[in-house]
Amino acid sequence: MKLTVLGSGTCGSQIPGVQNRFPPAFVLEAGDCKIMFDCSEAVRFRLEKAGFNYVDINHLCISHAHPDHYALVHFLQSIGCINSWLGPRNERIDVYAPRQITDNFDALWALYVPDDPHRKNRIWPDLKFHPMSNPDRCVMMIGDAKLTSFSVYHGFGKVDACAFRVELNGKVFVYSGDTGEGDSIRECARDADLFLCEASARIHDVKNPFEYGHLTPALAGDIAHKSGVKHMVFFHYTGLNTDEEMIADCRKSGYEGSLTVAKDFDVLEF
Repeated sequence: MKLTVLGSGTCGSQIPGVQNRFPPAFVLEAGDCKIMFDCSEAVRFRLEKAGFNYVDINHLCISHAHPDHYALVHFLQSIGCINSWLGPRNERIDVYAPRQITDNFDALWALYVPDDPHRKNRIWPDLKFHPMSNPDRCVMMIGDAKLTSFSVYHGFGKVDACAFRVELNGKVFVYSGDTGEGDSIRECARDADLFLCEASARIHDVKNPFEYGHLTPALAGDIAHKSGVKHMVFFHYTGLNTDEEMIADCRKSGYEGSLTVAKDFDVLEF
């Protein structure tokens, strides 16, 4: 499997002394499939820069409905334009997402595209929605890869959020999405070869994982350490703590595995 980082940052940038980074989006190449995790703003430009034809994205896992992770309407409009003007056509996209997204997307679409609220125009790819948060764990097959979702804690518990686990040929990839502390994220991360883990809470913000629902580097390290993670990759961090500070805070947990602080357009093979 191979992971390409399209966005390692947050919804805010222009922090003095910090390199601007795009909000979260990633492509996992698993066997013959390309799976995009989260669909944030301007993702098609980043797909192009990374060498992907964005019309080829047929599988999309969205962790939750916050707009720094979920700009699906904008992405579909880009694909619709290519389907209409140029080709090759994207005929279908499978969307694996929490019910807050799958149950409400049509209403959101109608707000943006009132002239075609039911997507009758043939330029649009067929969307196949797979609710992944009811029950708390759902399993799907994407080609030969096994995709499992885990409901996780985020947004004071009011946000329907998922972490995802992909298993293929004895290798395990885990994407935390946005999450706080909980048994689900620890189970999802178990024995992962690569754990793509958010670290949005600053080092001193030890209440955040239990209140709003973001991880500090130290708590992310504890999850990785106790779950037997081989390689953890931080994303969705603000940059208000340096990479070195985040790494030092993580190591306090006892985690001794490989650790990477992701940057946009990093490529990791495992």
